[in-house]
Amino acid sequence: MRKLRKYFMFKPTPTALIFAVALALGATTAAKAGVIDVTSTIGEFDEAPNIFGPFPATTTLGNFTFSIPDPAQNLSQISGATISGTFGNTDVPGTTNVTALSDYFVNGGTMEVAACDSFSDPCAAGSESGAPVAWTYTFTQSDLSALATAFQNGSLDFSVTQNNLGAVETGPITLDIQVAPEPATIFVFSLGLAGIALPRRFRRA
Repeated sequence: MRKLRKYFMFKPTPTALIFAVALALGATTAAKAGVIDVTSTIGEFDEAPNIFGPFPATTTLGNFTFSIPDPAQNLSQISGATISGTFGNTDVPGTTNVTALSDYFVNGGTMEVAACDSFSDPCAAGSESGAPVAWTYTFTQSDLSALATAFQNGSLDFSVTQNNLGAVETGPITLDIQVAPEPATIFVFSLGLAGIALPRRFRRA
């Protein structure tokens, strides 16, 4: 019993402590550096003016296509996702590069990610802003769960519902999905703790 106590009850040397801390920090840094950004972009869109309606009118602007590495394994490791773009674009210089009042959706029109709801907003034609207006939507954890099938299939649609006269114009729309690496930090941290014991053990041997 005394030998066992002597083996397990030890005082780490400064060198061993530094070694252990370095391993732990290295593991954490490697994990952060290992995050994979999976992106897909839909190009600019210019819709012919929809002056007379009927409103609302829904149009699919395109589909994001992407590939999640090992989808069956990594769906639980999606750490976040954002979608961003602009209301209006610079496709026609010298014009009012904004858009008709409209709402923007993904996932078959079930999840709203942006909206231009009022002529007083800088995003809308008639507001005289004259420049594209940037927008970004960050998906919540609930959103990510709802989109799990789309992520696994590698396809997510993007649509717009026009609510008033004018033309729908958008700049490029980008979907960015962050996939975290396998959680190896605990394993390597354990190796670091083992490094505390080894110098002491071998010195006594």
